[in-house]
Amino acid sequence: MLGAAVLGSVYRSVRTIRKARTILPLHEAPSTTVLPPTVTVVVPARNEEAVLDECLRGLRSQTYASRGGGSAEPSGHDPTLRIMVVDDGSTDATGDIARAHAEADPRVRVVRSEGPPPGWSGKVHAMHVGVEAAGQPEPGEWLLFVDADTVLAPELLSRLLETAERADADLVSTPGGPPAEHSASWPVLMPAGLQMIGENADPAGRGRKAFAIGHCILLRRSHYEKVGGWSALASRRNEDVAIATSVRDHGGTTRIIDGLDHVTTSGMDPFGQGWVSFRKSFVAGTQGSLPVLLGGGLGQVALSLSAPAAALAGVRHRRPLLVAVGLAGWAAQGAAHTRTARVMRAGTSLAPLAPFTNALFGGVLLDGAVQVLRRATEWKGRSTWF
Repeated sequence: MLGAAVLGSVYRSVRTIRKARTILPLHEAPSTTVLPPTVTVVVPARNEEAVLDECLRGLRSQTYASRGGGSAEPSGHDPTLRIMVVDDGSTDATGDIARAHAEADPRVRVVRSEGPPPGWSGKVHAMHVGVEAAGQPEPGEWLLFVDADTVLAPELLSRLLETAERADADLVSTPGGPPAEHSASWPVLMPAGLQMIGENADPAGRGRKAFAIGHCILLRRSHYEKVGGWSALASRRNEDVAIATSVRDHGGTTRIIDGLDHVTTSGMDPFGQGWVSFRKSFVAGTQGSLPVLLGGGLGQVALSLSAPAAALAGVRHRRPLLVAVGLAGWAAQGAAHTRTARVMRAGTSLAPLAPFTNALFGGVLLDGAVQVLRRATEWKGRSTWF
């Protein structure tokens, strides 16, 4: 039984490494004078006064306007880039910060939403409001959805578009890298977190679900309209995977891109914030299913710890083969951790502890089950009960 669990952990580790290899590198921005297509950026923001200013500064500094030239004029004479900030019922200074940017840059518009109507999740409704406020689709238009706690380097948009065009992709997404002053929890949570999210979603769009990360999603508007927009996913709380899977299921191509050196997110750090964010994602991904959360949590702990348990049992009972099997499983988890840690810019020093950091995410799933039992699932002050 223990040996079978170790083999299961080896299989999963090998699959993680193979999936990570399908993540595309970020191409250089092209040097062309051809007028690029319109990109409409939508930033859903609810009580984001601590992070919104830096997010909007990053968006306004994009060099996309000239596709290889200098930054767009601050005066906003750039029809190719527009930034829609949706103040989603904020009770702090989020709206004031957004309006200050709009006054300084005509490309920025602020839309106020008083929250989702029945049947909608909050973030999905805010993104829907932003797209609708942008007006009718334009030929070749792209939509860029960016979380308010995410900061883009100046060339990121140009490079994302170039990578999407070369891959003939209709939706591309990149994780965010760590903020400059991140806590020690980033190397603990991020490698195992990427592996867990990738368990049921594929970076190359294959399998049961396609993979996308809500920090930064670039999507052809024609495909957005084809799948019915956010209206078709109104109640979904794992909206990133849902939109990617819907695009894929409607004939589109989706890919994950490694843009972590050009995107930072503060939403996953420090440890407590990262834990809560992953918990929300797992509860949403399971649609709040108590059996799945409990079974998945216990299974994650058992599978992750099977390798060290086998090695220790082999030593105790003087069974060299069991020791070898346990160490092989341990090494496989370490190799998978190393691969995902490099993707997430998390460092590889904790690879020898991979069985234990992986088991930690069993705790995240079990904590999600507790939240469901208590009917206490909420995000940014709104209930996320299923």
